[in-house]
Amino acid sequence: MGAPVPDEPRPEEPPSGGPIPDGAFDEDPDQALRRFAAEADVADAIRRLGEESWLRLQSEESAHLAGLLLDLVERSEPVELSLANGSRPVGRLEALGSDLVAVRLDDGDLSLVRRSAIEAIRLPADAPDLVGDRPADDSAERLDLRSALGRLLVDRPSVRIWTRSGGDAIEGVLERIGMDTLVVAEESGSVVHVPLEAVVEARLART
Repeated sequence: MGAPVPDEPRPEEPPSGGPIPDGAFDEDPDQALRRFAAEADVADAIRRLGEESWLRLQSEESAHLAGLLLDLVERSEPVELSLANGSRPVGRLEALGSDLVAVRLDDGDLSLVRRSAIEAIRLPADAPDLVGDRPADDSAERLDLRSALGRLLVDRPSVRIWTRSGGDAIEGVLERIGMDTLVVAEESGSVVHVPLEAVVEARLART
């Protein structure tokens, strides 16, 4: 047998519980604590932004036209509506029905617009960012274009009617309303029968 190989010297370990040697930290402990707190704040902000973005996305995915119109009625924001016949009434929404929107025009007239004829809603640059994710109001579903005009019939109002064809307005006095038609007496004495389904906008003069 050969001579025994002496054990290699083991590195000295720092005594447990002893003071931490100088240079063990690259930065001051107070500075490290402040940096850690700042990173935690950033991480929390990122998390909260993520949650807000998710909630916003959920809200936007739930948006619908009736909800947006309800928001506009309540806020009384000025709007410009682009309708299927090319008309662009400008005013503030006053009421909402199952198939209509009541718009108080800038000149004071009242415009009853068929909801299905709305192709675009333009808000001013300084308007709030409305999403329209709120549930529809049940009371709005009880009012439609026929019943709204029927309530005004007792006063025999002067009206202008625009239809989907986009031609000239039919002007005169609203005489009567049937199951699916309305009758306008023109100044010339002519009587015009208009199918309700063809009506895009009925504008009534301010009283």
